[in-house]
Amino acid sequence: MTNSTLQEYIPKIKSLQDKKRDLRKPFLLLIIIEMIENSELYENNIPFSEIQENKLSFFKDLIEVFNESNESPSWEPSISVPFSDLETSGFWYLNSPTTPTQMYAFDSPPVEQELPLTNDNVSAKLDDRLFILLAIPEYREILRQTIIDTYFPELREKINYLIEEQRKRKRKEIEKESKAYSELLIEGTDRPFSPRKEVESIQVEPPIRSAGFRRAIMKIYNYTCTVCELNIRALTGESLTDAAHIIPFSVSYNDDIRNGISLCKLHHWAFDRGLISLNEEYQVIVSSSMCERGPTRWRLIELRDKLIRCPKNKQHYPAQDALAWHRERVLRQ
Repeated sequence: MTNSTLQEYIPKIKSLQDKKRDLRKPFLLLIIIEMIENSELYENNIPFSEIQENKLSFFKDLIEVFNESNESPSWEPSISVPFSDLETSGFWYLNSPTTPTQMYAFDSPPVEQELPLTNDNVSAKLDDRLFILLAIPEYREILRQTIIDTYFPELREKINYLIEEQRKRKRKEIEKESKAYSELLIEGTDRPFSPRKEVESIQVEPPIRSAGFRRAIMKIYNYTCTVCELNIRALTGESLTDAAHIIPFSVSYNDDIRNGISLCKLHHWAFDRGLISLNEEYQVIVSSSMCERGPTRWRLIELRDKLIRCPKNKQHYPAQDALAWHRERVLRQ
């Protein structure tokens, strides 16, 4: 993705305002950007029902701020209108070719009038390149500020405040729900381990699932790298260690804590790339397929046959089926 792609979309973002001066379209785009920011939108498919159900209050707040400071007629907080009207932008596509309409006929010729979207199956997508652009934090922030500077410069402070409050609420929601999810994961070790689950069985949103898995792994490993036993934590709570899936989630769809281990950044990188693995006795296997230089204490070769630091509860140990998969599919020979 290059700056030239960004420069291609900035003029389109600045040309959303139509003859009605309806500014609900840029507000809707701000909501889409926040959904991507919060990992609520991880694929280029934007369901109308999802925004209507979960983002209408945020949309109303934005509209209210605008109406309070504007002398023109107040805009109604309807998401269905901008959701449909954004098709004129050139980068937004509804999943149906036409907007619902109805005909009015009296003594004069019939007049066609748009109706609000009501179909729960209606969705939209962005240009793929724009969606990728919005997935990159640097470019996402540039486009967000472009929207605010173009359409609401006098409301910058208030809009940014609303957005920050929205993010705080989302963080609190994730914190609460991820804690409950982590407890379920820890309690779930009384069931037989399954190397793979069906994707349809995943009922938890990605940010909550990811945070809950990390919370569970950090708890049973006490924020300590299972390989080198490094434990570094900032006073604000950040940790040097990662919660690593043994069989990647994209393959297993499995957050079972027996499919996870705690690894520092270096050993997480080495594990994912098959430079190290674990044998049936929970000892480190080091691949011979690499070249090492540097201080001895950081060299992977020094870890060969080292017994890892396992959780206190044997029920929480890495599953042998998962480790066997990693040795067979990932470890470099």
